[in-house]
Amino acid sequence: MTLPERGLIAGRYRIERQIGAGGMGSVYLATDTESEQQVALKQAHEGRRPADREAAIARDLRHPRIVALYDSIATEGESWLVMEYVPSRNLATIIADDGPLPAEKVAHLGRQVAEALQVLHDNGVVHGDVSPGNVLVTDDGDAKLTDFGVAREIWSDATVTAGALVAGTPAYLAPEVARGGDRTPASDIFSLGATLYAAVEGVSPLGDAENPLTAVWRSASGHVAAPTDGPLGPALSRMLRVEPGERPDAAEAMQLLERTEAPAKGSRRKVALLVGAAAVIAAAVAVGVTIAVTHDDSGAKPQRRAAPIATVGDPRTADVCALLQPNLLSAFGVPRLVTDYGGFNRCDVLIAKNDEDFADTNVTLELGPAPQFDAQTTRQTQGAITVVSERGDDQACDRFLLLPDGNLVVVEAKLLGSGSMDLCAAASAATSYATTVLNRAAIPRRPGAWPAASLADVDACSLLDSSVLARTSGFGAPTASAGFGRWDCDYTDDAGVLAADVRFDRNSTLTSDDGQPTTLAGRSAFVSPEDGGPKTCLVSVVYRSYRNPDGDAMEEIVELEVDGSRPTSELCADAKSLATVIATKLPGGQ
Repeated sequence: MTLPERGLIAGRYRIERQIGAGGMGSVYLATDTESEQQVALKQAHEGRRPADREAAIARDLRHPRIVALYDSIATEGESWLVMEYVPSRNLATIIADDGPLPAEKVAHLGRQVAEALQVLHDNGVVHGDVSPGNVLVTDDGDAKLTDFGVAREIWSDATVTAGALVAGTPAYLAPEVARGGDRTPASDIFSLGATLYAAVEGVSPLGDAENPLTAVWRSASGHVAAPTDGPLGPALSRMLRVEPGERPDAAEAMQLLERTEAPAKGSRRKVALLVGAAAVIAAAVAVGVTIAVTHDDSGAKPQRRAAPIATVGDPRTADVCALLQPNLLSAFGVPRLVTDYGGFNRCDVLIAKNDEDFADTNVTLELGPAPQFDAQTTRQTQGAITVVSERGDDQACDRFLLLPDGNLVVVEAKLLGSGSMDLCAAASAATSYATTVLNRAAIPRRPGAWPAASLADVDACSLLDSSVLARTSGFGAPTASAGFGRWDCDYTDDAGVLAADVRFDRNSTLTSDDGQPTTLAGRSAFVSPEDGGPKTCLVSVVYRSYRNPDGDAMEEIVELEVDGSRPTSELCADAKSLATVIATKLPGGQ
C-alpha cells in the first residue's frame, strides 16, 4: 500500500513523508489530526509488539534530554510507535559528514546523554543500544536520546553471533553484553563511552570492522582501544573499563564530562589557569620530565605529583594490542587489527589497498637489555620512555621504546607485497600512540584468560631439558635462557658448536611450502633446512588448529631452530630428534 492510500493510522495519524529507516521498519513524519502536532511515527519490526508494562513506563518518562514516546499502537496487523518529532541530525551522520568533533563539544553532548541515562536508570529502564545513531543533535547543539526501553525492543536490530542474537549496535556493545550477558545500567555507560570516543576519535574503540562479528568479538575479548591523551581521556578511560563494576554510574559520568565541558563555558580565570598549566607542562616536556598539575579554587599553588612509571608488569597478562590503534593508520590504507599474527607477545595492524594486505605495522614486547644501536639511530625522551628510531628503508622501519623496567616495546612497519608506503611515518604514528598509553601507567591487562588449550600457558623452557641437548653431539652443556613471557627459550654454550631456540608462533595453516611434511610423535610437523640462513634447520610442530575472529584457519606452532657449523643434513637430523622430544611433552591440544 502506498503512503497516500494508507489514510490515517489508527484513525488519527496522517503520514506526511518517510524520514528514515532502520532494520525491518520505517520512520515517517506524521501529523496528529487531533492536536495538529507533528510526530515521528515508527513502524515496528514485523511481528514484534511492545510489552504493556514497558510501554506504560516509557510513556510516563518525560525529560528534555529524552525523545518522548507518546503511544504504542497496533492496527491492521502492524505495530507503531508514536514519538516526539525532533528536527535534528543524529551523531552518526554528524561524524560521517563533519569528522571528529572538538572534545568540549563532545563532553557537552555526553553530559546531556548521561543525564538522560540517569533518568532512565532511576526509573528501572536500561536503554540497551546507546550509539551515535540514537543520539539526536538539535539545531541548538543539544543532545536528545532516542530508542530506549520499549522502543529498542521492537525497533533495534540484532547482531547474529556464533551462539545467539545480540541486540544492539555491534561497535558499541559492552563486553559483558557481547559475551551474552544481560544489558544493565553499566553496559549503557560503556556504550556511552564508546559513542563519545567515536565522536572525538572518528571511529569506535572496537575498531571500524566491516564484519559486525569482528566488533562483537573484540568487545567480548576485551580488545577496547584506549583513548588518546586529551581532555576526554580520563572520563572515557573510566567509562570504557572492561569490568562493569569499575565504570562510573550515570551521575558520576555527568560529573566527569562536565569537567571537560567547563572550558567551553568557563570563566576567564579558568582559561588563564589552563594556559598556566600548559606552560608548566611544556617546560616539563622540554627537559624530559613528566609531571601532573592540579588546581583548586582555594588559591593554593599547583601541586606536582610523580608521573606513573611505564612498565610491562606480568608479561603473560600484558595486553600488547592495547598499544595499537588501527584508525591512526587509516591514512596509509584500510587498517585491520589482527591479534594472533605471530607470537603471543605481538599484535599487528594489517593495512590493505585494493582488497589486499600490502603492509604491516606491529608491536612486540621483548625482554631487555636493549640491543646495541648503530650511529644511524636517533634518541628522544617521551615522558618516562626513551624512543630509539632507525632510519628505515623502502622495506621496513623500526622504533624501539626503552621502558624504565628494562623491557622493550618494538614497533615495526614493513611492506608485505608490492607497492610503496611511508613506513617510518606509520611507525612513528604507532609509536606516538604506544608511548601515550605507556606513560599513563603499566600496560593494560588482558581482559581474560588465554584459550584453554593454548600454548600461551606453556613454558617453552620446559619442553627441552638441557640434559637432552647435552647428549646431542655438538651442544656441550647449554644453558637455557627464557624470553619474554617464557614463550621462547634459547639454549647456548660458548664451548659448544651448536645452539637451539624453541619458540611459540601463530600462523595460517602450514603447507609443503613451509617445509617437508612429516609426523613426529603423532603430530604434524614440517622440516625446513637453512630457513634462517646458512647452517640452520627449522622444524615446526603443529600444536593445535583453530579459527580466528575472521573465520580464517590458524595454527599454534612450536618452532625449534638448530644452527651451527655442521652440514644442514646433520642439523636437521638432530632437530627432528629434539623436536620429537618436544612433541611428546606438549600438553593435549585440540
